[in-house]
Amino acid sequence: MSLLPTTRRGADAPVSMRLGPQPGEVIDRRRTIPFTWNGEDHRAFPGDTIASALAAAGVRVFSRSYKYHRPRGLLTADYLDPGAFFQVGDEPNVRGAHRLVEPGMEVSSQNTWPSLKYDVKAVNQLAGRFLATGFYYKTFIKPEPLWPLYEKVLRRFVHAGAITPDPGEAFYDHRHAHPDVLVAGGGPAGMAAALAAARAGASVMLVEENHQLGGHLRWGDAADLAALGELRAQVAAETGIEVLTDSVVTGRYDDNWVGIAQRNLPGVAERLIKARAGTLVVAPGLIERPYVFAGNDLPGVMLSTAVRRLVNLYAVRPGQRAVVMSANPEGDLAVADLERAGVEVAAVLDARERRGVVRAHGRGGLRAVETNEGRRIEADLLVTATGWTAPTSLLNQSGDRPVYEPTAARFRPDPARMPDNVLAAGEIVGDATVEAIVEHADAVGREAARRAGRGGPAVTIPSLAPRPHPELFTAGTGGFVDLCEDVSAKDITTAVAEGYDSVELVKRYTTVTMGPTQGKLETVNAVALVAAATGKSIAETGTTTWRPVYAPVTLGALAGRPHEPVRHSPMQPWHDRHGATPLVAGQWIRPEHYGDPAAEVRAVRTGVGIIDVTPIGKLDLRGPDVPKLLNLLYVNKWSKLGLGRVRYGVMCAEDGVVMDDGVTGRLGEDHYLMSTTSSGAATVWEWVENWLQTAHPDWQVHVTPVTTAYASINIAGPRSRELLGRLTDVDLSADAFGYMNVRQGSVAGVDDCVLWRIGFTGELSYEIHVPASYGLHVWEQLMARGADLGVTPFGVEAQRILRLEKGHFIVAQDTDGLTQGYTAGIDGLIKLDKDDFVGLPELRWQRERDEHAHLVGVRPLDGSIVPPEASQILDSSGGIAGRITSSRMSPTLGRSIGLAQIDRELAAVGTRVTVRLPDGRDITVEITDAVHVDPEGERQRV
Repeated sequence: MSLLPTTRRGADAPVSMRLGPQPGEVIDRRRTIPFTWNGEDHRAFPGDTIASALAAAGVRVFSRSYKYHRPRGLLTADYLDPGAFFQVGDEPNVRGAHRLVEPGMEVSSQNTWPSLKYDVKAVNQLAGRFLATGFYYKTFIKPEPLWPLYEKVLRRFVHAGAITPDPGEAFYDHRHAHPDVLVAGGGPAGMAAALAAARAGASVMLVEENHQLGGHLRWGDAADLAALGELRAQVAAETGIEVLTDSVVTGRYDDNWVGIAQRNLPGVAERLIKARAGTLVVAPGLIERPYVFAGNDLPGVMLSTAVRRLVNLYAVRPGQRAVVMSANPEGDLAVADLERAGVEVAAVLDARERRGVVRAHGRGGLRAVETNEGRRIEADLLVTATGWTAPTSLLNQSGDRPVYEPTAARFRPDPARMPDNVLAAGEIVGDATVEAIVEHADAVGREAARRAGRGGPAVTIPSLAPRPHPELFTAGTGGFVDLCEDVSAKDITTAVAEGYDSVELVKRYTTVTMGPTQGKLETVNAVALVAAATGKSIAETGTTTWRPVYAPVTLGALAGRPHEPVRHSPMQPWHDRHGATPLVAGQWIRPEHYGDPAAEVRAVRTGVGIIDVTPIGKLDLRGPDVPKLLNLLYVNKWSKLGLGRVRYGVMCAEDGVVMDDGVTGRLGEDHYLMSTTSSGAATVWEWVENWLQTAHPDWQVHVTPVTTAYASINIAGPRSRELLGRLTDVDLSADAFGYMNVRQGSVAGVDDCVLWRIGFTGELSYEIHVPASYGLHVWEQLMARGADLGVTPFGVEAQRILRLEKGHFIVAQDTDGLTQGYTAGIDGLIKLDKDDFVGLPELRWQRERDEHAHLVGVRPLDGSIVPPEASQILDSSGGIAGRITSSRMSPTLGRSIGLAQIDRELAAVGTRVTVRLPDGRDITVEITDAVHVDPEGERQRV
């Protein structure tokens, strides 16, 4: 026998449990990998999981339990194992029975102190009666002033690892896919279904949670391994199948919108795939169900599939002396595997003959097994094979509701309730030989391809049914139902006795099925206990609801790398050459500043500056009914907008919440140009089309998005007329081209330009829109022809300061998802006497109630302090009365200024209020008019 020695020595050193080569092993014995476990050196073979490497080194205790800090060992030896959550480096909650060992890994137990062996928090076991069912609902209620203390105490008992502020260089990704057929599960059924669908002409994506395809065939006998080899070879040879291992389908949404978490790609920590599948085939196999009895959480109590994985995949002997409780062929095969691995099988308890376990004895691990016949058998390994759970989550998310089959002691899917584009294959449907499962899945795959649009006649799918199996859920001696949450059988019955007689209520009251395994191991046992306690059948009791996600997804993957275009204006090369600091604004890269935002502000106030505003949304509107559309979408009136005129407008959603703002100009009799905020361009376009196509298809309006068709430049400052006049044939005199007007003409020799005279900065300014291909040319001409005027480029930061000095709010900064129109300070703009506009009823109600917060200007008494945005405004009692929405140091005034949302009782000009800064300090600010510079508006109207 070939053994891998450990590096530990001494009386307490674990004994190596590594076996000689096994026919189906997945480890590579040609080299070893170093890693550490709680600071001690260990070695593994490539292909070892963290848990299998530790088990091979003789480690029995892997973790401490959530509530009572009881010692825990391996139970399932796969992704779902509740006893194998580790800290790996700075990554917490690593599933150690699934994660492969990598060189130099630093693995440690979580939430144990001072060590895994001697964990002081195990004292919770003595306080068990004070931690009874629902204790968190019953305790720490009063007195309320002590709630912060309670939170600190409870936080210390959170069973999780530690994270570092710097996550390192991990890269996360997103991908979109459109397979004809997506197969969830890479066992024999999944592989056969994928092959059949691909051979029928479908593009297939095959997703498997484990590191290799094969399911239960991987730890099977010679015939199983032969079938596995053949199926794998056929899948590898089929070009129409994309195989994703170490990946999992996380959820099924409307119309087969399917999420997939793809892990451990080269250079990618995790990728979230969003797949639109023509047909979804669910082939996850079965999950072995634990048995509930006193002591069932002791290290050394394992499922039959766990010992078969350890022996056959990782060449690990799971114990020295075993007792096996078997009610099915898998348990019987586990006996044979144990004997072949050199484990002494002290007893085989055939549960089909009502022989079974009632109690396990031991402290840090299993020492003896007590049977229902009164025998006490010394053993360090207890193997149970007492039933199966069909993981029907994806089917339930598709509309199916599982049906309980009492003769098989498990829930099964109901094909009649599945949509046409979802099918189930293999053991989730029923039990059979490998050959029969493959035959069933082959038919499912061919039918899946047909339903995905690949043609052919309908395929008759052979029937599969679960084999008879005794109902074995609990020995009636207590024990743990949910090993993730330390929920016991007593907790379940107590919850029912206290009135929580629905399985959904029991779930929430006890937290059963709410741990990391999310009910995949424990749901059926919990349902059985609730049924027994309520006197109902398991079928009547039913299951809890399965919702996405099926398996956890990292926040990094959810954020990922969005596959959206990165947009640059035509002037970006110039910005790069002149040292602009880039700002990511949605999809756009914009200049934040060119080195000194304050200097840029002063240049605009005293001379002339230009800013690239290409990302502003632009919609070309044509047709005789455009005024009707504008009246509907904006809160103000538009019927009398004259030719060559521009008007500012605000859009509110149907709940009266401010949605977007901008200006619209009338270029011709039936021709208008609408502008939106940069971030709102796509949303407003979709919104406009939605109203036209659903509510008013009879209106004659044609909408064309032209955001990227134009490069846009704002020329601002008292000398802006002089600068633009050098380059355009448009008469810019105050009489010919007044404030809030629009003209068309040429700029720098470029025809078909649109010129608006508007004033977001509060200065005389012109916004010009030129054909995009000429944007850089016009920008460079402005800089060249304005050199003697001191023309200065300015960025987004200077623009924000300029608009703040002028008191102009920014949607989504000075407003939020609850800010209705009157709260945004646009009272004079809202025309409640219009027949209709979007948001009218809500705004009328807001006006009548007159309880809304107000948008006001604020000036700290100490002008050197700039209160950070989102700082809280306090009322006289110390309660929150508002917040700072915008704040900057004003170069024009030489002091700090801001805008704020504040309760109406404190909104009067001259009122002084307290602002709580993030560092805990309080400052006093005075409420002012929102306009801080040029309140009469003379600068922009000259």
